[in-house]
Formats: sequence, structure tokens, C-alpha cells
Amino acid sequence: MPHAMLIQSQEGGSGLALARYVSALLMCDSPTEEGPCGVCASCIKTTQNAHPDVHFSYPVNTNKKNKDSKKLNSESYLSEWKEINETDSYFTLLDWYRHIDIENKQGFIGKTESTLLRSKLALRAFEGGYRVFIIWQADRMNPEFGNKMLKSLEEPTPKTIFILVSEKPNELLTTILSRVQLFQEEHIDEHTLAAYLTERLSVSEGKAHDIAFRSEGNLSHAIKEARHEGESWLDDFKMWMRLAYMRDLVGLYSWSEKMAAKSRDSERQFIAGALKVIDRCFRMGWVQIDIPMEGEEAKFYNDFSPFINASNVQGFLELLQETSFHIERNVNEKLVWYDTSIKAIRLVHTGKKSVAATE
Repeated sequence: MPHAMLIQSQEGGSGLALARYVSALLMCDSPTEEGPCGVCASCIKTTQNAHPDVHFSYPVNTNKKNKDSKKLNSESYLSEWKEINETDSYFTLLDWYRHIDIENKQGFIGKTESTLLRSKLALRAFEGGYRVFIIWQADRMNPEFGNKMLKSLEEPTPKTIFILVSEKPNELLTTILSRVQLFQEEHIDEHTLAAYLTERLSVSEGKAHDIAFRSEGNLSHAIKEARHEGESWLDDFKMWMRLAYMRDLVGLYSWSEKMAAKSRDSERQFIAGALKVIDRCFRMGWVQIDIPMEGEEAKFYNDFSPFINASNVQGFLELLQETSFHIERNVNEKLVWYDTSIKAIRLVHTGKKSVAATE
């Protein structure tokens, strides 16, 4: 067992669940060849997020309850962390932000967290065995936290295990990457995901395969759809396209203000989702690939897909990539989104003209 490992998680995947599984295996009093026993006192504590030798670090920021950034660390949101883990094993970073009411902010793992972590490292294991430190969304650690982690990763105390979880390991400090052993989470294939939805969430076999197909391996997205929980970014995209179709400049300005007020992570999610919608619409309308859908989702795609065609699909993809480029470089976000929206008007109507020409 390496003393420091990095789990490269898939988007919406099970990286945190894998880290928790490893910690349960290390803490288990009677592990079997198949894994932790699941019934001993240590397994029960680990499952309930109550084991004194399993510690978590995760992105945080200030909210109405925790206003002092100088005192902010993972302990500030410990009760909320336990709550979300009890209700959802595969929550995303944005799910976490919503849960602690910082959806419009950037979460981070910073200086005060490193102070807390070092104070824990100075203590002995409460139960005399391993100590596990799980750093979720490790790419959110700032340089100060990362640099202070180096000594702990280089010279760990006996039976101390660090598990970093990240969807974007390339954003970690190179000095961190050189000190951890990388494990990549495998992409979940459609049949495995469908079987999970059927067995765990009692989704009918046919519907489970439809959801798995549309989710493209994103476990979190599949679970939300199976539970009929909407994706807010899709509602934003529908409104954006309606306003662009109507050439509603005032409405698009208000929409741009709303987008600019979101966190960088919410904007990233919107752009990633919009790229998938554009790709899916093009495949449905022009490549004529059947994508199983139902209800309002089916109506939206059937109505909108003809407007994404060979005349504008490349333009949309380049526009969204350009938008992402500017946002990542801290260009004024309100101006970026409004400029993108003006260009979207032209692209939507280019697609509309192409449809009219073929009729």
C-alpha cells in the first residue's frame, strides 16, 4: 500500500467512494479477500463518517454561517459533510457547493486547512492502527497548502496514508504529482451503469439503459436523472437559446448577468453541458443517431436539434471553447457572456436558414 496515492476520478464518478472504500479496508478489524467485512465496529464507524482516524479535507468558502475566512477549514462544515455523504455517495463539487450555500463562489483548500491537517498529523492514531487523510478535489488546494503538504508526503509517519482525489490532476503542483502514486478510475460502461440503476434504484431495465446511454458514463448525472432531479445548467441553456432565437438583446443581457454571477465551477459545468447538447443535437438531426429520451427532454431536443446542423455546429463548438478560454483567464465575465450571446444569435439563425433551404 503506497503511503500517498492520487485517484484520478472521472467527471461525476466514484473517486470519493473509492477513497472511502480504501479507508474502510485499512480500518476493518476482519477484512476478507473480497474487502472490508462491513459489520465490525470499525466498518460501521467508517460508513457513518465517524471513525476518529479517517480525516477529510475538501474545498470550502465563506457563507452566512461561516463569515471569517481566516478561521475557515473543513471542520467549519463537518456536519454538512456528514449530511451530504449520508444522502449521496456520488455527489459532485457543485452539489457540495449548493449544500453549503457557496454556489456562486470558488471553493478552496488553503492555509487554515494546512494548519488543521498538521495538528492532526501531530497526534497518534486513536485506535492504534492506520490513519487515513482523504483530500477530496485536491486540485483546489492553493500553492501554500500544497507546499506545506510536501514534507508530510515525503516523510510520512508510520501507518499514515494520504489519498488525494481529483478530476483534474494536471492542475496539481508538479511537486505533489511526483510524490504520489496515480490510480485512474475506469470509465463506467453503459451496461454496468444500467445494471447499477436497476439494482440500487429500482429503475426498470429499459429505462435504465436509456439513462445510461444519455449519461455517457457520468454516474452522478445518471443517478440524478433516475431520481428525477433536474440539471439547472440545462434550464439555463434552454433559456439562452430561446432568447437568441427571439433576438431578445435585453433578455440576453439579463441572462449574461445571471451567468456572470455564478461561480467559475458553475460556468464550467454550463459550458461542458452546452457542448454535449450541441453535439447530441447534431447527431440526432443530421447524423440521424437515435438517442432515447422522453417527456420534456425529448420535446426540447426534437424541437431544437434541426437548428444545429452542418452550417453552424462548428461555430457553436468554437464559440463555447472561446468563452471557456476567456473565463479561465479572468476576462470580465458579464462582457464575455453577452458577447457570446450576441454571436449565438447569428449561429442560431444560420441554422434556421439552413433548415428553411432544405424544406
